[in-house]
Amino acid sequence: MKPSNITKNSKCRICQSKDLVKFLDFGKLPLANGFLKDPGDKDEKYPLRVYFCKNCYLVQLVDIVDKSHLFRNYIYFSSGMPKLSEHFKKYADDIIKRFLKPQDLVLEIGSNDGILLKHFEDKEFRVLGVDPAKNIPKQVKTIEDFFSENLARKIAKKYGPAKAIMANNVVAHINDHHDLVRAVDALLAADGIFVFEAPYLLDMLENLAYDTIYHEHLSYLSLLPLVKLFGQFGFYIFDAEIHPVHGQSIRVFVSRPGAYNISKSVEKYLDLERDLKFNDINTYYKLAQQIKTSQIKLARLLKKIKSDAKSIAVYGASARGNMILNSTKINNRLISYAVDDLPSKQGTFTPGSHIPVISSLEARTKYPDYFLLLAWNYQPAILEKEQEFIKAGGKFILPLNSQII
Repeated sequence: MKPSNITKNSKCRICQSKDLVKFLDFGKLPLANGFLKDPGDKDEKYPLRVYFCKNCYLVQLVDIVDKSHLFRNYIYFSSGMPKLSEHFKKYADDIIKRFLKPQDLVLEIGSNDGILLKHFEDKEFRVLGVDPAKNIPKQVKTIEDFFSENLARKIAKKYGPAKAIMANNVVAHINDHHDLVRAVDALLAADGIFVFEAPYLLDMLENLAYDTIYHEHLSYLSLLPLVKLFGQFGFYIFDAEIHPVHGQSIRVFVSRPGAYNISKSVEKYLDLERDLKFNDINTYYKLAQQIKTSQIKLARLLKKIKSDAKSIAVYGASARGNMILNSTKINNRLISYAVDDLPSKQGTFTPGSHIPVISSLEARTKYPDYFLLLAWNYQPAILEKEQEFIKAGGKFILPLNSQII
């Protein structure tokens, strides 16, 4: 491990408080998207520890792996995800209907291959993506860089203000939240919106979705700390929605004061977070214990199945899935192979666990007795797709509660 690849924050990225309390420590784990070309290759491992800010209530990592190391060559392609195009089409249609007029500029931070922006471009809005990955083929015009205040000023000068700035599954990846909001301020039109989706902390607390904890995800977001973040820069959250994508995601709408009326949903979710004690460290101590119990239960179940001479493979070689495998110490001694239909992953080996990744087409020639459904957040689509496996007597194991279906 190169020392230059990791730094450590000494204060909260939202409120700058140093009153941070560690409640969860997974030790050193491989990068969740650090797939290997050869099972004998050495994994890069970094500390994975989760902290709670007692001042603004942000749940966060303080051990920060260099962003260029994580994102310049990125293995996740949005277009390869089941049902995501349908989700993004509905998302785009909603934004167009509520906020845009012809030829408005729509910019997306972390635009990946442009799957969301393409829906806007097809309806003749001006679009611009910003994404640092050099290896991902882009469907729309994209600046291959990290979004920053400096870049936002250059974009504003060349293209004019943006009516909508969007960010999906990327705000949680950004370490400098102050620079992010300053960048939005530099580029956003007076009546513009900043709208983003991210995994909602509620999903971890209600459904034990600890698999969202990995080195790319620096923050585990909820409205209580986000209200404080945007308030520091003269912005406010005027709407919030929950969507069943990647588990439960929260979609947050931000604007300048007076631009839009505040929806009742904002106070609704703030009240929910207070009721569920998102602002209490004891909530997270309890969560840590529940995660440990879940992991022990899953490991025991898999070892029992293996001892009964049954075969197990994993379904979905996702970053979330790799987090479960590595934090639970499940590896290629228990698991025969991993199924994933992203071509960029096939022929590689999962980080840490060193399980070979194959396509679902190849998997049909050698079905296991059980699939550990690591891509549980796509469960309905996968069960529909794998009827042949189910009819042949195959079973799926849900990793968070060890349920067999």
